[in-house]
Amino acid sequence: MTMYNNKKMRKIYYKILIFTLLTTFFSCGDFLERKPKLGLTEGTVLRDRNDAEAFITSCYDGLQEGFDEYYVWDRFIYGDAMADNAYSGGDDPDIIQIDKLTVAANNLVVMRDWKSLYGGILRCNVVLKYVPEIADKDLDNVLTDGISRRQQILAEAAFLRAFHYFNIVRLWGDVPIVTTTGSIAPEDIFLPRLPKSDVIKQIINDLLFASQYLPQKWANNSETCSRATLGMANALMAKVYAIDGAPHNVNWAKVEEYCNKVIDSGIYDLLDDFNSLFDDAHRNNRESILIVQYLAGTEESNYAPQLLLPPSKTGDTWRKYITPSHDLIADFDNEGDEIRKNASIIFEDIKNIWTDEYYSVQNGSRWETRTLPFPYKMRHANGWQSGDQIYLIRLADIVLLRAEAVNQTKGFATAADDPLLKKIRQRVGLQPIAPSSKEQMAELLLRERRLELAFEGHRFYDLQRSGKFVETMNNIELNILISNKMEIRKYNAQTFMNLLPIPQSERDRNKNLSQNEGY
Repeated sequence: MTMYNNKKMRKIYYKILIFTLLTTFFSCGDFLERKPKLGLTEGTVLRDRNDAEAFITSCYDGLQEGFDEYYVWDRFIYGDAMADNAYSGGDDPDIIQIDKLTVAANNLVVMRDWKSLYGGILRCNVVLKYVPEIADKDLDNVLTDGISRRQQILAEAAFLRAFHYFNIVRLWGDVPIVTTTGSIAPEDIFLPRLPKSDVIKQIINDLLFASQYLPQKWANNSETCSRATLGMANALMAKVYAIDGAPHNVNWAKVEEYCNKVIDSGIYDLLDDFNSLFDDAHRNNRESILIVQYLAGTEESNYAPQLLLPPSKTGDTWRKYITPSHDLIADFDNEGDEIRKNASIIFEDIKNIWTDEYYSVQNGSRWETRTLPFPYKMRHANGWQSGDQIYLIRLADIVLLRAEAVNQTKGFATAADDPLLKKIRQRVGLQPIAPSSKEQMAELLLRERRLELAFEGHRFYDLQRSGKFVETMNNIELNILISNKMEIRKYNAQTFMNLLPIPQSERDRNKNLSQNEGY
């Protein structure tokens, strides 16, 4: 058997072991309800450094494989289609619910993402609980700066757990905090929701721990962009402080502090060409802080582009998802932002292959769907096996976040004078932002984030933390084709829609889970 096959078989073995442990000790589907089976014991699961490495790899699989689609796919449904960047497209009734802000507690997308994200947390909990107990001196060999591999692994798991909780708390607000595994005690299984502030404290504690042991860089650019680093921890800390107390009681000094740690590290830089961020010829570039790696044509490929791109790119004739909105396209056009528009959206004549209710035009007595926009930041479908990387955090996000903080702490003129903020606009042929007040600067930065980060899963969360979600959604008029007649509709956004419902299936299992208001 070749070395490749040996490695492949070992990886399969560890995946089976990991899956068995997850479904026996702490099944996320049952939310810790099952008892241990198959004779697995705490002493036989993790034996040496190889086991520790396998389990931390399984934690990263939670980003790449998506654990039932959250990171690879569903985050765009929330970030763009639940906001004003996109319509649902497709024909999935659960995604349509999310787009129309009529989400039910039994929504299948919401249910799978609750389980997916907690599944990621539970994997991290395995590492944090069992790796300290492994009696293998190889884990304690000092690598750099007096830090051992054991400490690095624990720091990586803590960062990943913090990242999962960050996404959970933004989607659901008050949620259970799970930091243990293996227990079948009712008090560890049927957990109540805790206040958002407590969850944020847990995230911050994990990041403070991780920051002690994470490196600035790994061995190569690919690893530095996709394995936990100090830069990732600082970037996430800035984003966490930006939601803590939002919209009115944010500690902007902390946001600025952690943004500066990222920007001043010398590890990252803005690319000169915006389009090159997405052309697949500049992988693992210096603007990348946290990305998800994929390999085209392998079992570690990215299927999301097949769901998004037009027929000419996919070879498919079924309706695609996350259709760019008229409102977003108008925002690009009003700004004269052709470079980012063309890098973010591709237009194609679909020749009536399907009907799009938002882009149909009347031709005599019939309605036609011809020219249609599609998201274009992932560009290579490759028959469900794309190698396109996904940005989870990149430097422009942090530069724009720092500008928000500086606007609040030092004033709009200082914020607007930031050379990196100017570069973000200069590289797409636009003049620097020129505000006349702090309030106007905040609005301009919110729009700048929209145009810079469209179809990267940010817009809903920016509207949420700025307190602008309800106002923004209700200001949009929708021209929609219904029963062969064009009608004008509006969103009926309400404050409670800033959060998703707690999945009813979890509330049925755990009577201690209360529901979010409005659902």
